[in-house]
Amino acid sequence: MCKLSGIKRFLAIILTGILIILSMPCFDIKAAGNSKITSMDDFYTKLSEQIFSHSVDVTYDLSDRGLIDKIMDLDMDEYAFQYNPDSPLTSGCYLSYYLDYLNLYYRHGTLRVVIQFRYSKQEMEEHFAKIESLAMELKKNSDYETVQNVHDYLIEKFEYDQKTLFKNHTDIEGFRDGVMVCSGYSLAAYALLNMADIPTRVVTGYGGNGTADTSNHMWNMVELDGKWYNMDITWDDVNGTKPTYTYFLKSDDDFPNHKRLGYYQTGYFNITIAEKSYKLTMGMGTSRWYIYVIAVVALMCFISFSTRIKGRGIDIHEKYDYRIISSGSVGGTDEGYDTYKKPDTSVFQSEYINDKNYYNK
Repeated sequence: MCKLSGIKRFLAIILTGILIILSMPCFDIKAAGNSKITSMDDFYTKLSEQIFSHSVDVTYDLSDRGLIDKIMDLDMDEYAFQYNPDSPLTSGCYLSYYLDYLNLYYRHGTLRVVIQFRYSKQEMEEHFAKIESLAMELKKNSDYETVQNVHDYLIEKFEYDQKTLFKNHTDIEGFRDGVMVCSGYSLAAYALLNMADIPTRVVTGYGGNGTADTSNHMWNMVELDGKWYNMDITWDDVNGTKPTYTYFLKSDDDFPNHKRLGYYQTGYFNITIAEKSYKLTMGMGTSRWYIYVIAVVALMCFISFSTRIKGRGIDIHEKYDYRIISSGSVGGTDEGYDTYKKPDTSVFQSEYINDKNYYNK
């Protein structure tokens, strides 16, 4: 009986060990085929590429002990600040909003990164294709016109989710439902403008009086003519589909009630906002074409009217084959006519201008 009990105990230990091994993450360790991680920036780049390609489970070579500790202690907020100027759409400041969470496993020189995505691969691919196509449509001759066009387009086509019914925090959700909050506007502007080769960043902080008690907020910084400016499309979307420009390409002094998080005050961020706001020159945008049509028509009417007035009161002898009757002339006689022939009054009409009687058709 005692021997049987010992055998059961032994089998229980073996079974427990098997269950523990099976519960551990399964690694397909093929070190020679894995991409090697050499630094934190390199890890961020590879992670962004994994997210952008919607790869759920990827392994990497990792042998640096100090780097292992940094990666395993990763704070996703740090990744959310990562920016790759050579490939803005594969940057943490944009793609970190596309995943729900990620799990990191390390074993025997191999790092395994498992991602749970917020959207399907098809949704992401279709959205990125739409962003690329739309960016080309909105691109104008100058960077300024392109920035204004993107600003106006997002205001005209989308609504701010006042009641947070959809809780759409990303551009992909906003494009899907037509409604989004500040992060959706900012991520959309970031993607569209960077696609149009205009350096743009997303900025997180507080909107209001700048204290921790105010709402979390997101906006953009845009580079034009070698200088950086603040832009808050969300707060410019306050008048239905009609864009306003209160927070468009502003200096810090002209951009009240915005406070950036501490990270943006560090040297790593390395962006200085222009001392003066950008001098606006309103282009046609996407909704004001009719104003220009009206202006052109009005100008043409003015030119036509001016030409008619000139024909009546200036260079009459050169322009028409009829004569002027002075104010002292006697109607019905030839008195007062100059050497030119008398007009046929059945064809010409008389008009009194500047003390002279003119005939005109």
